[in-house]
Amino acid sequence: MDFFHRTAEEAAVHGKVLPTLTPAKARATNRRRICNTQDLATADAAAPKIVPPKPELLMGPPQLSPCLDSHRFVHFFPTASESKVVLGDRGNRMLRFNVANSCSYIDTLPCLHGVKKMPMAISVPPTDSHLPDGDDTGDLYIIDGLLHPDKAEVRPQFEALVWRGFKRSAISSRFWHCDILPLPPWISHHEHAMVFGHVLVGGSICFSICGAEGAGTYCFHIATREWSKAGNWLMPFNGKADYVPELGLWFGVSNNLPCAADLSGIVGGEELSPDKMRIWNRDDLPEEWQPKSLRQPIAVSLGSGRFIVVDFLDAMKFNKEWNEMESVKEFALFTGMEVAYSNGESKGTMRGLRMIKHKSRRYMFSNQQRIEAVL
Repeated sequence: MDFFHRTAEEAAVHGKVLPTLTPAKARATNRRRICNTQDLATADAAAPKIVPPKPELLMGPPQLSPCLDSHRFVHFFPTASESKVVLGDRGNRMLRFNVANSCSYIDTLPCLHGVKKMPMAISVPPTDSHLPDGDDTGDLYIIDGLLHPDKAEVRPQFEALVWRGFKRSAISSRFWHCDILPLPPWISHHEHAMVFGHVLVGGSICFSICGAEGAGTYCFHIATREWSKAGNWLMPFNGKADYVPELGLWFGVSNNLPCAADLSGIVGGEELSPDKMRIWNRDDLPEEWQPKSLRQPIAVSLGSGRFIVVDFLDAMKFNKEWNEMESVKEFALFTGMEVAYSNGESKGTMRGLRMIKHKSRRYMFSNQQRIEAVL
């Protein structure tokens, strides 16, 4: 499925360079879009409807007794390998699904120690301990997006699926382990907290966590399994942000808009300044397409500065009887985006950084089928 123009010349003619917003304007922007440049008919024509391809795997959650107050679901987690994905269910069971060389298979992984209501996964690329055994999955760190730090001793909320020996220093007999990890000690007294965003910066995983008792950004150092505090501030990203080595920057979503930032100094406690980030405005969507209130957009990195940005939208229509707009359709809008520098600019800077919108496609939801996650 093609979301990008084939040549730079074609992108220059048919693509769109998105305008930038200052962080302050992005925060002040109302979630409902009101300043739009496209009418509905033009937007419909520019974003044809698509149907999903044939499924690679049909996976159902475990059957539960109707008397149990629990949702039936399966979570999908990305890995460092393009051909592998990890699946987890409400019973903490973990599976790894692999599609390689036109052959699909599933193998088992250790179970998690505790249920994660809103699991967030951070995939860490494989190291020298993985590659000799032919494993390219890398390790997977899973944290609950809704934390109860004061119950951490009885309810594991941060865990890791890691490939190692019986002891961390062992060379032979390596296999998968599930390790319970500590939460940041600075929030241990909090009753409730929410993980606002997370990024992998070198050998550390940085989390922005906020709650009634305050907010802060904390860095978990993978090698030592120790925490450090970056500061009493939040990173700009909602959810996950990915590092793009070709550009030397991290990319994700901020205030429902595409965002780039230089987070290279965050582990050392450097707070992100406005001149080290860019936010691009999506002013190319019609007013009738409004963001869903409980679904954040997702930015999926394809490498080389290319992304698929997925917006979860409601198609609105005016109801004369109620004298207000109402949702008549739900859909996901897939848009190919490309980040590039103007001629002569070097990576790792914001000067000359542009976000180019390529092509969009719509996947319409139905009562039987909808998209819950994009990896």
